[in-house]
Amino acid sequence: MAAIEEVEHRRYERSLNRARVLTLSDGVFAIAMTLLVLELRVPERTVTVTPVQVLREIRPSFIAFLISFFVIASAWANHRDLFEVIRLTDRNLVWLNVVYLLPLTMIPFGAALLSRYGSDQVSLTIYGGLLLAIALMRLVIWLYATSRPHLLFEPVGRELRRAGVLLVIVPIALYLVAIALAQVGNIPQEISLVIYALVPVLYFVTIIFTPPQLRPFLEHTRDSAVSGDGTRGD
Repeated sequence: MAAIEEVEHRRYERSLNRARVLTLSDGVFAIAMTLLVLELRVPERTVTVTPVQVLREIRPSFIAFLISFFVIASAWANHRDLFEVIRLTDRNLVWLNVVYLLPLTMIPFGAALLSRYGSDQVSLTIYGGLLLAIALMRLVIWLYATSRPHLLFEPVGRELRRAGVLLVIVPIALYLVAIALAQVGNIPQEISLVIYALVPVLYFVTIIFTPPQLRPFLEHTRDSAVSGDGTRGD
């Protein structure tokens, strides 16, 4: 009887395996990052057009590409940290992750708007809305998963759960400010673009310079990966 229960338990865990969720997610991240480069079109050079003028013409596209590339890179790193805590996925978590990927797949579209319309109010608002949706869905996934210990490598305490929320609340607040500033006509709307670029920079600075004892969520994800499968994540 014990052997049958063990087989059933293993079969149950296989049905909740996170591998396919991560495979799909990594593929979406990779494709989204690759599609960004399609907006970098070099204009034809003529006798009357100098190289400086060519570079000036593609500057908006290049800026949009750089911001979006690091936005997606930081989103991937956040997603990786999140799923180092999560051991199993249920049907609800699978669909929450799919919804999370929806605005992410539209980042190349948002980057195209920025490259073609610059600091236009509509393009800044749409772009900020996509970033806000990604951050909100990450928060939803974190709250959902950490409220179900059977999906985790190990239970997440209250303080650790709050730390994970705080890591997402700060970008959400910045995105809301940027979207609001884009609606104000008497201030430079480029400020919103600067904020969008600043968020991934803040993330990577935090990762690099914050001591492990002051970032329990990140330290916990590494420890969870070790305790869960005996190997440290890449």
